[in-house]
Formats: sequence, structure tokens, C-alpha cells
Amino acid sequence: MNEIKEKWQLPVESFKNGLFKLLFRPASETLASKTGNYLVFGMTYLAGVFHWAWLSNYGKVQYRYIDWQMFYDFYQVTQKALIENSIPYFMPHNYKGTDQFLSVPATDLFPTIYFLKFMSIEGFFLTQMIVAYSLGFLGCLWMKRKYQWSLTTFMIFFLIFNFNGHIASHLAVGHWSWIAYFVLPFFVGWVLSLVEGDVSSFHGAWLAWILFGMLLFGGLHPFVWCLIFLLLLSLFQKRYWKPVLIGVGLALVFSSYRIIPAAITFWGYKNPFMYGFPSFSVLWSALTSIYQSQGVVLDMKYAEGVSMPWWEVDHYISVLGLGFLLYFGFWRRWKEADALTDYHILNIPMLLIAVFSFGAIFGFIAHLPLPLISVERTPSRFLILPLLVLLALSCIWMQKMFDRLQPGWVVQIFAIAGIAYEGILLMEHSSVWYEHASKIKLAPGFLQGIEPTSAWAKSVEVYYVPVVQISYLISLIAIAAFVIGSQYLKRKRLALSNEAETASDL
Repeated sequence: MNEIKEKWQLPVESFKNGLFKLLFRPASETLASKTGNYLVFGMTYLAGVFHWAWLSNYGKVQYRYIDWQMFYDFYQVTQKALIENSIPYFMPHNYKGTDQFLSVPATDLFPTIYFLKFMSIEGFFLTQMIVAYSLGFLGCLWMKRKYQWSLTTFMIFFLIFNFNGHIASHLAVGHWSWIAYFVLPFFVGWVLSLVEGDVSSFHGAWLAWILFGMLLFGGLHPFVWCLIFLLLLSLFQKRYWKPVLIGVGLALVFSSYRIIPAAITFWGYKNPFMYGFPSFSVLWSALTSIYQSQGVVLDMKYAEGVSMPWWEVDHYISVLGLGFLLYFGFWRRWKEADALTDYHILNIPMLLIAVFSFGAIFGFIAHLPLPLISVERTPSRFLILPLLVLLALSCIWMQKMFDRLQPGWVVQIFAIAGIAYEGILLMEHSSVWYEHASKIKLAPGFLQGIEPTSAWAKSVEVYYVPVVQISYLISLIAIAAFVIGSQYLKRKRLALSNEAETASDL
């Protein structure tokens, strides 16, 4: 009897240990580990593709919501220009008081827009959604590899990053420029590398491409959030100024095509300020509650007869997700000694941005005559950036705990159950927003004429086309000069390295 029991115990113990390594240890070079990781990556990626395709109604967004219709109209302008091989300087309707299409910073100019020449706008919405999500998925994989995360850690980061209330609610109601959100894993990773000691010029140049990519998608809002975060971070650590200034400076020059025309056309344009979180109770609800009726509005008027909609505060991650962030992102970081020497500097910008996201505090800053600041009228949106930084830190500290764990069934069962439950909660949240967005049907032509013509935009229209041409030329020359210069420096360093090796051999 003991012999039979021992025969059963050996394979069970082997399976338990193998499963533990797969779930809680970084991927190894063994065939079993690689196969298990690739299977999980494939299934999670496809699940995300389905989620975003479904939430965007498989690209069939025309007349579905005000912002969906606006971006549908933008793509119509782009498609017409591609088919006719012309430059879309103007559009047949106003946006923010102007028909100057290439001055609108929210338009999508990512290289994949060329596909519009060969496919329907509905098909392109679906394609671009998958492209943006895929970029975000690569960012999650990059973070996993950078910090040697296990599958369990990766899955938690993937779920909360991809399906939290902020991104799900904004895309559900048609804030299409939010696809730039999927570039943020690269920004978070860049910030962590900076804090870990990489203050090189090369690191600064890498930041430029990250910010440039956001603006290609039309993501002016996340671009500004990142600038605010970097400014606050650099104020408290002088050695960060060099890479930050290099990165931001290059990004602004690379993005001249986007920034200069917008600055001239929208000079002096002011959005009505919408305020941030009105109270801590609203913040708690925004992080932990799913409202069955997303018609919920906050009792904060920002215009005549208009209240702040719930999607502007929604950051749902569930009580389970919030507990994860509080335990690993705060408690474990504070408790472990090395937290005070590695990432503590991040606490200041995270805290300040969280403070800015409340009430009218940021309003005093938004009305200052500072570049790009007036773009942000809804500071509650800011919270997503410190939330993502905290998510990455939580995952780093959780992996440290996993590295000390011993194999056991209890922890494995709880981990799998916790991930599954968090996924179910996030999908329930998305389904509520899908239902809400599906109820809105716009009449054809509803969007046209909503915005009155801007007298300022009309007065500078004579300069619009040459300004666009010059700004695009500046961007092209800057990018070409950077690429050529980088290649030259790379070859020069390689030549010097070879000479040094030859000299040492002699």
C-alpha cells in the first residue's frame, strides 16, 4: 500500500512543482516553460483582441455616440484624401470652431491610416483598435521581460492595464484618441529605468519616440499627462533633467507637424473647466464600483445645464485590484528596506498628481499662460498615470515575494482563482459600458454645426496651409537628421571599440 502511495506521490509532487515554477517563477529556457508561457500569451492576447473588438462594436460605430461620429468623420476626410492622392487641409465640417483638418491634434496620423485607402472605415476602426491594443500587449511583454515577472505577475499587470475603468469607459463612449493609452507601458518602463539610474542621453532619446508615438495616435491628453509627471519628477531630482529635457525637446521637434498648426489655429481657445473628483467617496466608487446605469452624473456643473459624466472619473479596478495595489504598492514597498533607496522618489509626483485630480485644484494651474496646460480641463483623468506606475511597482514587489515562496497547492489555487475573479469583474464592468454606449443613436448630420465658427481660426486661415507645410518639413528634417546622426555615432563608437580591441591584442 505504501509503495502505491509513493508511486502516486512522485508524479503529483512533480506536477505541483512544475506548475508552481510556471506560475510563480520567471520563464526558463526549458521546453515546458517556453510552451506554457507562449500558450498563456496567445490566449490572453486573443482574449484582449475579442474584448476590444466587441467593445468597439467591431468597428460599426457610425451614429453610435457623439465622439464616435466625430472620429468617423475624420477618417472619411483621410480616406477621401488617400483615394484622391491629395492633402486633406480642410474638412467639410467644424471641429472646435474650425475646418482646418491638419490643425486638429486629436486626428489619427499613425502610419496604418494608409490602410483606409483599401478598406472601409468600419474595417479600419477594428483594425486600428487591434493595432493599438497589440502595441500595448507588446509593452506588457516588455515589462515582463524587463523585470523577470512570472506568468501570475504578468497576468495581473495585463488585466488591470488593459481593462481598467479608465480606458474601457473612455473608448466605450468614443474617445478614440485614447488608443494612445496603449503606449503607456513603454512610458512607465522608461520612468522606472530613469529612477533605477539610467540618465543617459540615449535614454532621453528613447523617451522622445514614446511621446512621438502618442501624438501620432492623436493622444494629446496622455502626452500632456506624461509631461506633467516628468516635470514633477524632475523638480525633486536634478540629475533627471538632462534625459527628460532631451526626450521632451526631441519629441516636440519631431511633433512640430502636430503642435505648431494646432497652436496657431487654437490660440486662446478655452475648454470649460470640468473639475476633478468631488470627494474621496467618489474616488472610492470610481475605483471599486460598477454602476448599472452609466447615466450617472456628478453634481458639478461645468457649463449651462451640463454635468460631469461618470466616464470622466471611472477608474474601476475592483476591491480586489485596489487591495493588490495597496498591499504591494504601498505596504510591502514601505516595509522592505530597499524600497527607500530604489523607487521612493516616485511617491512625490504620484501624490501630487493624485492631489491635482481633485476638485478645482488644477484649475488654478490650467488658467496660467503655459503651453499645453489649458488642454486639460478634466483633471480626474490624471489619476490613471500614477495608478499605472503604482501597478508596475506593485507587480515588482509581488514578484519579489513570489521569488521567496515555496511550492504549495494553496497559493497556486488562490492565485488562479484571484486572477480569474478579477478578470470576470473587469469584463462585467466593460459589458455595462457596452450596453450604455449601444443605447445612444445619433441622427445623421447631428454633429455638423454643433461648434460655432471660431473668429480667431478664421482670421489666421491665410497662414494655415504654409504653416502646415513648414511644420511637416521641420518634423521630417528633424527625424531624418536624428536617424542619420544616430547611425553615424553608432558606427563611430563601433570603430573606436574595434580599434581599442586591436590595440589591446598588440
